[in-house]
Amino acid sequence: MLLDFRYYISSLAAIFFALGIGIVIGGALMNDDQLSKGQEQLILNLEREFDQLRKEKKALQAGLTEREVELEVLRQFNREILPLLVSGLLQDRQIGIIKTNYTVPTALSASLTRVLKLAGAQVPKVIAFNAWPDPITENKVLATRLGFEEDALWFHRLLTVLTTEVVSGEDQGLLSSLQADNLIQINEGVQKPLDTLILLGGSFEEKTNWAEQIDLVLVKEAKRLGVEVVGVEPLAAKLSYIPKYKNSGLLTIDNIDTLPGQVALVLALAGGEQGHFGVKESARNLLPKLTGLGLTSGMGAR
Repeated sequence: MLLDFRYYISSLAAIFFALGIGIVIGGALMNDDQLSKGQEQLILNLEREFDQLRKEKKALQAGLTEREVELEVLRQFNREILPLLVSGLLQDRQIGIIKTNYTVPTALSASLTRVLKLAGAQVPKVIAFNAWPDPITENKVLATRLGFEEDALWFHRLLTVLTTEVVSGEDQGLLSSLQADNLIQINEGVQKPLDTLILLGGSFEEKTNWAEQIDLVLVKEAKRLGVEVVGVEPLAAKLSYIPKYKNSGLLTIDNIDTLPGQVALVLALAGGEQGHFGVKESARNLLPKLTGLGLTSGMGAR
C-alpha cells in the first residue's frame, strides 16, 4: 500500500502561505527589529511543524508496514484453508463458465476454475467473450461470415446456438468459428454435457453493459435446456449485472474475485441453496447456511 502524502503537501503549502502573508503584513506594520523577531518566530514554528509531520509520517509508515504483514499472513491463511473448506463438496459436478464481458479480468476465470476443481467438480467448458466488432456498422458482414441470415434477431439466434453447444458438449461448428474469428477464447474444451453454467459478468466500462443483450439470452436458453445457472461478478465491477441476474431467478455472488465469494459459490451449489450472496446491497448474506453439508456438527463439537 502506497502512502498518500497529499495531507503533508497541503499542510506545507498552508504553512508557507501563512509565512508569506506574515512577512508582508509584518513588513508593513513593524520596524526592522520587530520584523526580524517575527520572522524568527515563524521559522521556529515552521521547524516544529516539520518535526511533527516527520513524526506522524514515521508512525504512519510503521503502521502500514504492520498492516501489510498482517494482510499477507491473512492471504497465506486463505490460500491454505481454501482446499479444506471446499474439498469434495462438488464431486462429479459438470460445470461450465462463460465470461460474458471482455472487461472482466481473464485471470478470474482461471481462479474460479481452480476453486471448482478443488471442490471436486469437472469444468469441461470455460469460454471468454472477446471484444466484438460494432454490431451496427458490421452487422451484416459478421452475421454472414458466421453463417446466420442477417436480420434483427441474428445475434439472439447465435447466442442460442452457442448455449446449446456449451451445455450439450457437442461442438457443431459455431464455437470453433467464433474462436477462429477471435470473438471468443476457449480455455477448457472437453466434450461433456453440463449440469451447471456460471455466467461471469459485470462490466468495468460504462459502454460495455451487455447484460440484456448477452447474459439474459444465455440464461433463458440454458434454463430451457435444464441446467442450473449462476450469475457472478467481481467485487470491483463498475456496472453490476447482479440486479439483472436476480430478476432472472439466478443464484448470485457479487464478490466472486474474493475467497468468501468463491467459498459462497461452492457452498451454495453443494447445498442446493438459492439466494444472493456477497457484500453489495443486492446480497442477502455473505455465505450460505452450512446445514446439510456435514460441516456444522463437526464445527460445533470442537
